[in-house]
Amino acid sequence: MLHRPALDLRPVLFTLLLLSFAASAAVAQPVTVCMPAFFTDALADLEDQHENLRLVGIDDDLDPNVCDGLIAGYRGVEQYLTADSKLRWIQSNSAGVEGFLEIPDLRDSDIVLTNAKIIQGPEIADHAFALLLNFTRNIKAFNAQMPQGWNTDRALPMIELRGKTALVIGLGGIGTQIAQRAAAFGMTVIGVDPKDIPIHRDVAYVGKPDELDDLLPRADVVFSSVPHTPATEGMIGARQFELMKQDVYFINISRGKIVDTDALVAALESGKVRAAGLDVTDPEPLPTGHPLWTMSNVTITPHLATISDRLEERRTRLLHDNITRFATGRPLRNVVDKQAGY
Repeated sequence: MLHRPALDLRPVLFTLLLLSFAASAAVAQPVTVCMPAFFTDALADLEDQHENLRLVGIDDDLDPNVCDGLIAGYRGVEQYLTADSKLRWIQSNSAGVEGFLEIPDLRDSDIVLTNAKIIQGPEIADHAFALLLNFTRNIKAFNAQMPQGWNTDRALPMIELRGKTALVIGLGGIGTQIAQRAAAFGMTVIGVDPKDIPIHRDVAYVGKPDELDDLLPRADVVFSSVPHTPATEGMIGARQFELMKQDVYFINISRGKIVDTDALVAALESGKVRAAGLDVTDPEPLPTGHPLWTMSNVTITPHLATISDRLEERRTRLLHDNITRFATGRPLRNVVDKQAGY
């Protein structure tokens, strides 16, 4: 019988041991995450869980070069991008990141940018429907008439949403929540998104952005929930309003620059758009005397759709998870494609 020599596994085991030590050393590397001081108390338990982690509140005495990670808005972020910076990660406080991406030293760097998408979906979707129902049930008109007492005058027709078609432009964390609510009202939901969206029980059809003009004529209500990127800026203009149904309702809770404001005014004045609910405008805020301020079929809220009693709870969970991932060398959640813009 032929006897084969036993394999010597010691070199392999030694290599695996070295790799294990290297991985442990990488995880144990000291990490400093800088953030607004009001976050540090809610996240303080992380320092007890990870010996290599230090959480630092941002104040006037902070040396920006100590930060490996940063939780912040985009204003003032340039001070963390010095030649001596060791910054590797920025967590945006909001879903929109266009302010960050206007900074070339950040956009073109290897710094990982993450955002707060998805966690802001429920309250913004609620707000979108509040703006819509404000008109379909004439709430704006009845509120204005309250000082006169009982008054049944209606500025707009009273309609029900069941059986109507909603077009949701942008089926991300906010758009999918809008779709869920629209379906619950008995609406048929269609959408537009550049990504391949999985089959969704609340959405009958999802087209690509080049199908937008084909889908607009089908919608009784158009919701804009897309991020602001070079590709989406001005995507709703005079042509798109012309393609919409007569008496369409238009709701924008994404970014003002998605819409050509002059074209929206013209569509409202002509009656093509029956009513518009806007949490965002371009410019923002609109100047005093702008026609949108005084139109009876327009409601403008001051870019606060994201506010709710549950938002900070969800934001804290996201920060807790991402800081843990950063401290332990694991992939982060909500990583932004800095070239695509979202």
